[in-house]
Amino acid sequence: MLQSRVEAQSGGNTLLHDQDSSTQIEIGALSISPPLLALLEEDKIHQATDLLANQEPPEIARQIAALPSQLQSQTFYLIPRSQAIAVYQLLDSSLQQQLQEFFQNQSETNIVNNLSLEERKQLFQFLYTPNIDAEDPENQESNYFPSNPFAVTRRRIGWLFVLLITNTITAAVIESQEDVLQKVVVLAIFIPLLLASGGNVSIQAATVVVRGLHSDVSTQKRLLPVLGREAIAGILLGAMLGIIVIGEALLLQNDSTIALIVGFSLFTISIIGTISGAILPFLFQFLGFDPALMSAPLSATIVDVLGILIYLYTARIFLHI
Repeated sequence: MLQSRVEAQSGGNTLLHDQDSSTQIEIGALSISPPLLALLEEDKIHQATDLLANQEPPEIARQIAALPSQLQSQTFYLIPRSQAIAVYQLLDSSLQQQLQEFFQNQSETNIVNNLSLEERKQLFQFLYTPNIDAEDPENQESNYFPSNPFAVTRRRIGWLFVLLITNTITAAVIESQEDVLQKVVVLAIFIPLLLASGGNVSIQAATVVVRGLHSDVSTQKRLLPVLGREAIAGILLGAMLGIIVIGEALLLQNDSTIALIVGFSLFTISIIGTISGAILPFLFQFLGFDPALMSAPLSATIVDVLGILIYLYTARIFLHI
């Protein structure tokens, strides 16, 4: 450690003299103690900390400002807390900003260091999951707002024609079962309820799976687990909705047979709806289409066709038609 120092002004610059070694350092208007720089360069952190602890804030501030930029933040980190605020206030604004950025990054690093292995995996997966829409220009439904009406129409009209054709199948199925409806006209009352409920269930499933495909890389490789989960959800949802609709049918018609037909049909339709809503996004992604554009409408259409068949054939069995 220096035994003595003499500071003198020469042409606006500060000169630092070491009387033992005759060392002189000229650094603009700032001076730096040679032992501090040497200790930092040799990574002798404890000795540097002790050296700073024995100095006053103005002296510490001058030495930090004179250090190379890559050592300034590290040196400030070594200052005792009781002196840190006073030293910080003596620094110029650019160095203060540099220190703020350094400690902000340090805080973020400390947060990551305190995460568990599983939490780090989730953070990494969140940060580096590819954005499907951003990478594929054909799948940029997220660019809806800057799109013009003609571009939006062109993207959708083809699929809407497909849905229009498939919806005619529903009408054909109803016509093929006309004899059932003529004998038990009351069955027609519950057709809108069944189709709407089944469509809602399938659209919910499709929406959840599409969101998972876009945000979770692991979901894209887990078709069977997703289908199994949605099938179980369909059973539970179907059971609850079926019980509710049985009660509604009894209130409306006071006919237990009709109520059971409607309840069983909705139970079955709900299972089919969740499965179709879960599988179609995977299918469209495999074929290279946008899962978000077609999965929900097509799954609802499939539920309409199969729902009518299930409902009217269940009525045939229960009513012996």
